[in-house]
Amino acid sequence: MGRFGGSFGGRFRPRVSRLKLAPRIGFAIVLTVAAAYLLNQSLQYLIPPPPFVMVERAWLIDSVVRGARLAETSAGAPRDKALGAMASSQYLDFSVTHAAPPIAHEPGSRFAQGLRRSIAEDLGVPVDRVAVLTGVYDERNMERAARNAIVVIPELPAVLRSETLASDESSVLGELRISVQLGGGGWLTVTQRNLTASWRHYARIAFGIVGNLLIVILFSVWIARSIVVPLTRLSAAIESLGRNREPALLAEMRLPEYAAIADSFNTMQLRLKRFIDERMGMLAAISHDLRTPLTRLRLMAEYVDNAEQREQLLLNVGEMETMVGDALAFMRAEARSEKVEVVDLAVLLISLTDEYSDFGNRVSYSGPEHADLPCRPVALKRAFSNLIANGCKYGGAVEVRLIVTADAFAVDVHDEGEGIPPEFEERAFQPFERLETSRSRETGGSGLGLAITRDIVSSHAGEIGFRRPATGFIVHVRLPRPAA
Repeated sequence: MGRFGGSFGGRFRPRVSRLKLAPRIGFAIVLTVAAAYLLNQSLQYLIPPPPFVMVERAWLIDSVVRGARLAETSAGAPRDKALGAMASSQYLDFSVTHAAPPIAHEPGSRFAQGLRRSIAEDLGVPVDRVAVLTGVYDERNMERAARNAIVVIPELPAVLRSETLASDESSVLGELRISVQLGGGGWLTVTQRNLTASWRHYARIAFGIVGNLLIVILFSVWIARSIVVPLTRLSAAIESLGRNREPALLAEMRLPEYAAIADSFNTMQLRLKRFIDERMGMLAAISHDLRTPLTRLRLMAEYVDNAEQREQLLLNVGEMETMVGDALAFMRAEARSEKVEVVDLAVLLISLTDEYSDFGNRVSYSGPEHADLPCRPVALKRAFSNLIANGCKYGGAVEVRLIVTADAFAVDVHDEGEGIPPEFEERAFQPFERLETSRSRETGGSGLGLAITRDIVSSHAGEIGFRRPATGFIVHVRLPRPAA
């Protein structure tokens, strides 16, 4: 048996794991319904509901009449003892009070009116000295369902049909209260005896509610995990691809739909990586090969007799060499494969401002003294160096501000220049794009500084943009803090 059970369970789990999403949801719904049904049936067996007490209408009337006559012939403790000794007290409760019951003047239902007249006739008293209150049994009424119901039928034995229960002489009652005014002025009240403790009924309902909620939660969590966990892994892989520029292959997806998505995503990553590597390699090779003819052009320019032409040629060659050097830096594979390390961003910015200050630039830093950030330090230092260099070149004095928040590091490079016009903001980030404002060819730039900077910031899942305060120009960089 154990061998069979283990073998069956081992074969069953892989089959469930290979189910597609729609059958898996349907399977979970069926299991939820089945588990809820089994729980309710078990509770009905362990904590049975209150029973139904079936009594004959004539027996009920006779019991009330006997109780009323007995109550009139005795008083005090002997009366209570005599009422408790009656055979019908096994199913009915008898009590005597001096105050009139609240139901004394209620007309009641047709069944109650007929029962009232019959009791009055047997006692030989006016009808107004008898009051009957009935409440139809309703299992949805928690208070009535907590007590046992009483079924009044014309005679026993009987076959209970709908027409029998619908007659004026029978009824299924959740509440029965009969009051008879005694000759001495008191009232005898007869009610059905509660044969079970009410708390058992409420306990069964409470266990049922809690158990069904737990079943629904259990299977809902199972389905939610089946859907959410693969999506979370896919999201993490996408973020890793955007941050590290390296494929993050997904494996061991159990749902067939997600397995197909993972295969397509893995194929896309590999193709994209190969495409980028091929293009970068080709452009890097072209840029590298351009250095040789540029060197020859520089040597040839040295032999030009006209000084003005020689200076112009050397200027153009130097500009082309700068562009080639920046292009190689932009496409360098080392920047992509640099390992992530925890670096003190505040110290990195302070060292950069000190370096530029040593070369005679007006550069200052404001912010915390320490701020640890996992990053590629060489690449990030190059990015902020480009921004500070641009600020010094085009804006004069530069202030570097570091602001640390709960979820990010914000770096503002604030210079005193006019900045980039709003209509040229997107063009400023394009490779080899030099704007026709203060960022002109006479400055010797290649148009790759901001492109390289945005590429590095993006590889750290950050954002870069421009702000225009009342004075000067700000390049704003936001780097997210990793989750703790």
